[in-house]
Amino acid sequence: MKEKSVVQVSKNRFLKAGAAVVVLVTMVSTLYVLKAEALAWHLWHQFKHHDHQGLDLADYEVAIEGKPLANYKNTSGLAFNHETGTLFTVLNDKGLIVEFSLDGEPIREIQVHGTDDLEGISHLEKDFYVVADERESKLWLLQIKPETRDISVKDAKLLRFGLNERGNKNFEGVTYDSVHHRLIVVKERDPKYVMSVTGLYEPDASKQSQIEVQRLRQFDPALKWALRDLSSVTYHEHTGHFFLLSDESKLLKQFNEAGQTLGSLALWKGFHGLHESVPQAEGVSIDDEGNVYIVSEPNLFYVFKPKMHASHT
Repeated sequence: MKEKSVVQVSKNRFLKAGAAVVVLVTMVSTLYVLKAEALAWHLWHQFKHHDHQGLDLADYEVAIEGKPLANYKNTSGLAFNHETGTLFTVLNDKGLIVEFSLDGEPIREIQVHGTDDLEGISHLEKDFYVVADERESKLWLLQIKPETRDISVKDAKLLRFGLNERGNKNFEGVTYDSVHHRLIVVKERDPKYVMSVTGLYEPDASKQSQIEVQRLRQFDPALKWALRDLSSVTYHEHTGHFFLLSDESKLLKQFNEAGQTLGSLALWKGFHGLHESVPQAEGVSIDDEGNVYIVSEPNLFYVFKPKMHASHT
């Protein structure tokens, strides 16, 4: 009897331990699905007072929600041209750049020959743009004039990185820091990080430039647990701040040069006036007025403005 009792006690303990593991796994899975860590971080920074000169993203509200960009598919990356007052996006399965207005109306198409996995675009100045090829870890410097409808990467300046060859977790976004004359590039994941690239473009054509690549490690602590991936990046010249977009976390986070977090914009249903969550945010840019533009696959367009300027569409 005593031996059976010991066996029964051991069995009960085993079953309880197993049940506890199941409960724990279920809780962790649920928290992961609900993006609990992203939600906690967002709420913390929404209620925390920030003494900075950045954009007050907590005060932003959606002005245009989920507007289809014609019949385009797989929009990825977004750039605001300060000189033309228009936006540019890339289609990552067609090698196509599309220019459109600030209210999401297409203006022209530019066919890019020689690449089919464009994942990011940034306007530098004048007619110069940089596009990122994720699969082959390449950055192309392109000159796109007002009349351009076709362009080949064979005629472009190329920077190729020794990252994951033919990988699908490489460059997801690129932006231009016009103050320090450098490109800011984000790698999607495994691992995710932010880096700067100087020398691919030199505003003063008379100067000799040497390409230098540097990982910006001040962003690493925030990226370890708060943003599950990086899908895009934009630099805001008026504040000197960086805005990192995460598709999986459904967050746009604002950072200063030191890597300090200065607030966020949540892309979930019920936040900032959204009727539905942004399904797959892939590109972000900010205009001179501080309005935030986001594109989501397959072809959805969003505009967020300070509440006093927002009118829902």
